[in-house]
Amino acid sequence: MTNINLEPGEGTLAEIIGDTKDGIFMTTNQSWSIDDKRVNFQFGCEIAWRIKDGKLTELYKNPNYTGITTEFWGSCDAVGGREDWHVWGTPNCGKGQPGQVARVGHGTSPARFRNVQVGVR
Repeated sequence: MTNINLEPGEGTLAEIIGDTKDGIFMTTNQSWSIDDKRVNFQFGCEIAWRIKDGKLTELYKNPNYTGITTEFWGSCDAVGGREDWHVWGTPNCGKGQPGQVARVGHGTSPARFRNVQVGVR
């Protein structure tokens, strides 16, 4: 498993949202899938809100996003500041048969990515 960390940028989540004309703010990852070569991925979240002209509007349940790893990371255009930086993770890597235990996680502040394919299950 790969652990990825994003260096903090500047600003707050509220400033990133306020600077977004049209987008989706997703939170609370609940499922994930990535191929063996780490190229294609899909993540499902618990909840999301539409961003219109810098304000949170419509609520969405069970949103997801998918993409190609290099394109996704290349589309990151904002990362929040050090005050919002946290390490997120899980005590296992999610592989089974037999179950494996390997601490995995990533450290980041809220971030914005452009042109990501999103949907609702």
